[in-house]
Amino acid sequence: MSQETVERTMEDAIRSEIEKENLQSTIDQLIREVVAEEAGQSSEVDPEIVVARLLDSTSIQSLVQRVLATTPTRQQSQPPKTNLPLKVKEQVVEGRQYLYLHVCGGRAFIDYLGIKATPRDGNQTSLTVHLALNSQRFVTSGVPCVCEPQFNEGFLFDLQLLKPGLSNKVDNSELLSLDCTITVAVVRHEGQQGSPTTLLSVHEVEWRSLLTQPSGTTKIVCQLMGIGSEQEVPIGLLDMEATLVPAMAYPLQASVVSKYLQERKTLVGERRRLFNTYAQKWWQEYLDASASHSSRLLQLFAMDECGKYRFVCEFVRRLEVGRLLKSPEEAARWISVMPSSTLHQLPAGSNKLWYTLPIALIARSLGTESKCCLLCSILLGYGLDAWVCAGTRRSGSPHAWVMTRGPYCAVTFWETTTGSRYLHKVGQKAAHGYGTISAVFSDSSFYANSQASDKIEYCSFSLEDSSAWKMMSPSAISSMIVKSPCLVPLTPASSEENKRSSDMEVQLRVYIIEHRSDTGLSSNFDDHLSYILTPALWSYERRAVDGDGGTEGRGTELFSAALMHTVPEGHTFKAFPFHFVHCSPRRAFTTILKVKLNSHKIKSKNKIRQQTADARVNTTSAETQLTPATLAVSD
Repeated sequence: MSQETVERTMEDAIRSEIEKENLQSTIDQLIREVVAEEAGQSSEVDPEIVVARLLDSTSIQSLVQRVLATTPTRQQSQPPKTNLPLKVKEQVVEGRQYLYLHVCGGRAFIDYLGIKATPRDGNQTSLTVHLALNSQRFVTSGVPCVCEPQFNEGFLFDLQLLKPGLSNKVDNSELLSLDCTITVAVVRHEGQQGSPTTLLSVHEVEWRSLLTQPSGTTKIVCQLMGIGSEQEVPIGLLDMEATLVPAMAYPLQASVVSKYLQERKTLVGERRRLFNTYAQKWWQEYLDASASHSSRLLQLFAMDECGKYRFVCEFVRRLEVGRLLKSPEEAARWISVMPSSTLHQLPAGSNKLWYTLPIALIARSLGTESKCCLLCSILLGYGLDAWVCAGTRRSGSPHAWVMTRGPYCAVTFWETTTGSRYLHKVGQKAAHGYGTISAVFSDSSFYANSQASDKIEYCSFSLEDSSAWKMMSPSAISSMIVKSPCLVPLTPASSEENKRSSDMEVQLRVYIIEHRSDTGLSSNFDDHLSYILTPALWSYERRAVDGDGGTEGRGTELFSAALMHTVPEGHTFKAFPFHFVHCSPRRAFTTILKVKLNSHKIKSKNKIRQQTADARVNTTSAETQLTPATLAVSD
């Protein structure tokens, strides 16, 4: 950029600032005052003195600072070049703005002090780093759990995707207004894929400090802290390097960026203070309405993964999962097979840890409340009138579940621990086991039960009835929630289902052979009978997803016909299906042996026998693997 162009740009910026702030009248008044003062002291007015006095004024100094923050200097006329890996350069499209984040490694993971890295195998505990920025999500490859984990991967975020309608040519002010941080989550995997995981730490990276760097590059050290109530416990350090691609030719002043970020933080804090004041008043009104309300389990705030208390509606956001989950029923089944997490909780039961939606998709191991918020978010994405219900079981223990309201006030309850659904009918007890209900909430509304009885069989779910449900102010809730849907995507399965199914079947056969060999028995497997079991397994899985519809009945009828045609006359077919939410053949076989009926089949000493073991792995996404397996012995 030539000097002439720079000067012209500065002139345009000065005119723009004068017009925007209506400074022309102020400048004219300053000139008149200075000229009058100088004329009173001398018969002649020196123009240079007038200009100097003007430049010293507060208004002109403020104008100069704003212009310098957004216009180039000669030294900044060309953006510096950045060194990026070749595969990253190939992803860059000219005219778009990117952020390249390189995870350089970890330090001071003292929980793994003294553990040495060994060549990775399928059963070794590993660490992964998850990165999420709105709709963009990445994860590193797993590395061994050691004191200094050797992460070394980089990922390219497209900043144009952060704001709909953002022009291709973005300037500093547009980037500064993108109020999105990068979520960094460290997860420990206990062995092979599909095994339990543990969320170790969550950290928010403020990338907009890059806007002050002439080089467009800065090094970041993330101080990783524990989850929830363990927020004061250090986990380790994560070294990263962030680079703007391309680098900004005209960086902002550090004071401008820090001032903006502080103003945003102050604004959010003030909104929370005002909402807390309103919530206390609302809560007192609810208690004063009836003496019985004080005994109801109603929770307005919950602790998130960072140890902060949030309004419960903040944990629910409309979520569209694309084609990875094909129906609401499949979503309920997927969530039900997620491992239930009881870690990172305070001693008090009412202070259970709730995960925000992006972290819930990453963590995989969730508590009941987090599962309910996730399912409710997905059902809202499917267009259903979905709500999270807070109450108790018939035993009196606190519990949460999901409710959907259909046409003609039809109410359906969704149990996230099993994936089951129950139709609610007033005055009738159902098989769900729910005892009372205290409140329902969604992504934008909160209602507390004001009915004379909170027993669920007598409750009306006409939330619009103010005599039955006390509503919180929609405007007050609106100040706390994020109105846009959650854009963090589910990740597709990274493994081949058929291969994993075959591998599991082979391993189960090995365990059966070894187990029978220890008792002096030989084994003979019928491959054809094993193949016949495949549609039966799919039928059982579809029944778990769709409920007691016609799918399972049709599958059973065809399976029975195939068995009658295959099993020789005078022989008996005996089988028992199992559903597992992991992919470990050893754990599956151990569970199978605990069932007396199956143990008897495996140890059968009949002269004529055929054993068969078949497994089907059904993976809906990388967050959860569902593995139904069937073991059968025919005599």
